[in-house]
Amino acid sequence: MQPAGLRQPWLVFQRSILSSWINVLLLVIPVGIASHPAHFPDVAIFVLNFFAIIPLAKILGYATEQMSLHLGDVLGGLINATLGNVVELLVGILALVKGEVEIVQTSLAGSIIANLLLVAGSCFFFGGLKNNEQVFNAHAAQSYGSLLAMAILSTLLPAAYNSLNAKDADLKSGTLTLSHVTAIFLLIIYIAYLFFQLRTHVNLFSAIPLQDRKAAALKPKKVDADEEKNVDSAQAAETAVATTAATPENTASAATSHDQIDVIEESAIADNENNTTVDEEDEEEIELTLWASIVLLLITVGIIGVCAEFLVSSIDGLTTSWNLSRSFVGIIILAIVGNASEHYSAISVAVKNKMDLALGVAVGSSIQIALFVTPVLCIIGWIIDQPMSLYFSPFTTVVLFVTVLLVNYIIGDGRTNWLEGLVLIISYTIIGVAYFLYPKDVDTLSTSLN
Repeated sequence: MQPAGLRQPWLVFQRSILSSWINVLLLVIPVGIASHPAHFPDVAIFVLNFFAIIPLAKILGYATEQMSLHLGDVLGGLINATLGNVVELLVGILALVKGEVEIVQTSLAGSIIANLLLVAGSCFFFGGLKNNEQVFNAHAAQSYGSLLAMAILSTLLPAAYNSLNAKDADLKSGTLTLSHVTAIFLLIIYIAYLFFQLRTHVNLFSAIPLQDRKAAALKPKKVDADEEKNVDSAQAAETAVATTAATPENTASAATSHDQIDVIEESAIADNENNTTVDEEDEEEIELTLWASIVLLLITVGIIGVCAEFLVSSIDGLTTSWNLSRSFVGIIILAIVGNASEHYSAISVAVKNKMDLALGVAVGSSIQIALFVTPVLCIIGWIIDQPMSLYFSPFTTVVLFVTVLLVNYIIGDGRTNWLEGLVLIISYTIIGVAYFLYPKDVDTLSTSLN
């Protein structure tokens, strides 16, 4: 396929639009953008721009992937990592400028929780239903776990600091200073992580060989018991032959036993190959030129910025009309917007038994938010004099801690199945119910440092 360039705008448009069925929601974009100047109700403005951002996030991911194919593994990986959460970053910056610190904090926490429980859980569940048991690189999973633990440490320390018996003014000033210093070190850790993953220890993040993934995904059949009986009887016959005199009859029996074992083993191998032929590795194809990818990315980011602006401005009206807490909007609703493209992409590759890639999308996105997006927004708040800190509410801090603990337990052995995915999905559902019932009058008591 010949890559489409800037001189072929219709072909670029066609390939980017047809990259996913989710892009049918692009029809909502004009209405969503027009809803604000047309003075639609806040609920309508929020809902329209909510659905408009979902396909835009998918196109943004497509443009980023095409850029990565041109720029190589190292630089391409860096761009993927940096631009993978542009939606969260744009929504955060716009909300921060408006002084919506609580919305920023809850949306960041919600993105981490949604990626680790909902996205990863869906990958494990749907991938496990199709592939029985799935394996992935345990070394990479352990690296992810240690980085997530580091991220949780950065939220636990401000929470513990605020429990000290001291003057409120001193606690607020100290919490902001601690958050700013911690944010700088988190960015250093993130840069080191990218260098570690993309340069010095690439082998530790390599995918599990296809043959091993096929073996784990092979589903047991009823005929396996019969085959096992045949193998046992053949082995018993072979043992009997070894203990008796070598006669022509015994030699013929032994040969028959060996042939029977060989036929059974070949049959099992053939079944394995036939059941997993569809999982062969696919080579990614370059569909856009480098400059076409860059222009598509810039246009998409601009449209996302407009929709995100209207989305943030309608949050107050939404919470009042639907009687929702701002925490529920940030933790659950905005998190679903930011992770829509990751959710679809991760499940798609998980069903294809590419769990290393799925885990990199789900857990890797959480790491990017915790170690890159959150500290960047904290520093931006420092610059524009907004009290953005790493001090989340005690309730949210506990939820983050338990989420990381649960995910680390599940991914630590390098194997997963549908039951573990169901555990994560139900955990996310319980958290969603808890935030739905979250009292509105305590939304700003724990997180505001004004």
